[in-house]
Amino acid sequence: MRFRHLAIRFATLAALAVPAAPAARAADGTVTTEYGMALVGLIIGKATFDTVIDGDRFSVEGRMSSAGLGKLVSSTGGTSRVSGRMTARGFSPERYALDYTSDGKHWTSDVRMRSGRVTSSNVSPKRSRDEKPSYVPVERAQLTSVLDPLSGLMIRTGDASGVCRRTLPLYDGWSRLDLKLAPAGRQTVSLAGYSGEAAVCNVRIDPVSGYDRKSKGLQFLKRQTIALWFAPVARPDVWVPVYARIPTTIGPLTLQATSVSTK
Repeated sequence: MRFRHLAIRFATLAALAVPAAPAARAADGTVTTEYGMALVGLIIGKATFDTVIDGDRFSVEGRMSSAGLGKLVSSTGGTSRVSGRMTARGFSPERYALDYTSDGKHWTSDVRMRSGRVTSSNVSPKRSRDEKPSYVPVERAQLTSVLDPLSGLMIRTGDASGVCRRTLPLYDGWSRLDLKLAPAGRQTVSLAGYSGEAAVCNVRIDPVSGYDRKSKGLQFLKRQTIALWFAPVARPDVWVPVYARIPTTIGPLTLQATSVSTK
């Protein structure tokens, strides 16, 4: 099923794009956050993220793997990492990398950035501008003022009401897309190491380039609303995803934080 593969791949990228938050009380520190992934209520994967803060530098490394029924649905696993600078406005990525395998297929991405502008991008497999008439190529003009999909989901703000009032321009080496966030209320969340309020966002996917116009899976996803909850799990001015619900044609796929710890 082509769409099921797309859904699992999207979930993998989503899991590898859910970062932990930096430590709250120390200039330098590490936060480890664990997540579970489920499809129609059945556990299919897990992810762990380590975030390290060293002065004005930051790095995040995530690991994702199939678990439980995930091994029957899709053998999937991979790593994702980003490093860069912390600024007063947020996180400024300098290098983003992704390496994952699903159903025997392997993807790698290495993107270099400076002040929101992509300076180089190396991916495998590569996409060609002449691949097919329905393919929308990425243009260089679309690679300024962008974020990677890992630190791009770490929202630095002291205003809880403004967490969901933004569009996130993401680039992973293959595709440019906008995640359009809109406020949808508040929820209380509780996990090992954190209990408190979360900002609930409704999210729509707006593909910009690097995609096939005729992809049925993408057309389905464009019509859906994704639920994404952010919470300040380790620092009051940094909001990170603690829950996501992604519609698929076979039922909802969810990502949920299960624990957070600092050291």
